[in-house]
Amino acid sequence: MFARFARAQDASSRVVLAAVLGGAILAAWSAWFFLARVGLFEVSHSARLEVATAPNDVDAPVAARLVRSALVLDRQVQQGEDLVELDAEAFRLERAAEESRLATLGPQIEALREELASNEQAMRGEGRANAAQVSEARARLRASDVVAQQKEAERAQIQSLHDKRLVATLERDRLRSEAQRQEAETEAARVQVGRLGSEGAVKVSERRAQIAGLQVAIARLASERADAESKVRILNQKIDLHVIRAPVSGRIGHMVNLRSGAMVAEGTRLCTIVPTGGLRAVAFFDPATAAGRVHKGQSARLRMFGFPWTKYGILQAEVDRVGNEPRDGLIRVELVLRSPQRTNIPLQHGLPGSAEVEVERVSPFALVLDAAGRFLMSAEGRTAFATPNPAPVPER
Repeated sequence: MFARFARAQDASSRVVLAAVLGGAILAAWSAWFFLARVGLFEVSHSARLEVATAPNDVDAPVAARLVRSALVLDRQVQQGEDLVELDAEAFRLERAAEESRLATLGPQIEALREELASNEQAMRGEGRANAAQVSEARARLRASDVVAQQKEAERAQIQSLHDKRLVATLERDRLRSEAQRQEAETEAARVQVGRLGSEGAVKVSERRAQIAGLQVAIARLASERADAESKVRILNQKIDLHVIRAPVSGRIGHMVNLRSGAMVAEGTRLCTIVPTGGLRAVAFFDPATAAGRVHKGQSARLRMFGFPWTKYGILQAEVDRVGNEPRDGLIRVELVLRSPQRTNIPLQHGLPGSAEVEVERVSPFALVLDAAGRFLMSAEGRTAFATPNPAPVPER
């Protein structure tokens, strides 16, 4: 009887203990389920490591035949270094012809300018000489006019004396002849003054016409020289386009294998130069899950393909920039790697992987509700997509 009672007491004690233990576990789980905080991560569609400075694509600016190529994969190049040379012999020959024309135009212009200066100086000298001749002729005219007046006065006096029969007729005729001759000389002097003025004006007009012709010739040759110089500059630019140089310093990360003599089409991607510098991570997220949730300053981690995280670990990062315009259906997010990084992964440009960004910290209960809501939304979307639109009822 006592033994049965003791066994009953032991059994009831075990039940109570189990109930208490179960209640404690349930209470602890409930507290964790509603009060604990776990990280909610958004996983990228794709991600990769890139240099901080974007890689530079080198394209062929013109279509031509390949003469020489110095493209070697993973080779270090310096900014301005010649990478590819295309055939530009036709432009070089045309430039040589224009330079030869320039070499002849220069001396011609200089010779015409010297001739122009000589004509201008001669015109000034002729003007001064003609002015002196006109002045001399006018002086002779004044002197002749004075003599003519004197002869006319003498003739009048002799005529008066002749009328009084004091002077012989021969003397009167002689003085009359001298007066007429002097008048003729005066008239000749007057005509000479006019002739010298006219001749001077004609010479000046002819000289000015020569000067104008020289100026026109100089302007024409100067225009030809400017045209030749412009053509030389244009040809230099065209020739320069046929020598493709490295836009930045870095390593050749991608190249097209071309042989000498091959035709290169305009716009052909010849190589891609990866600049030297620090690395960053670039990830692409689905806008439906990342827009408004991923922002600057959030913690992130990177798992690199080909390097299992269980062996190599993960890379710690932080969101730096977030794009707001989807491209190809994805949002671009740039991340900076935290330093120092303790990893055996050989970090280099182009290493692919995936990124996980911690968008918020929530309780497990909220996490379950979030998962349920996403499941219901996806189920509704699939149902709406699978259900055909009902046929419209025709109106009576």
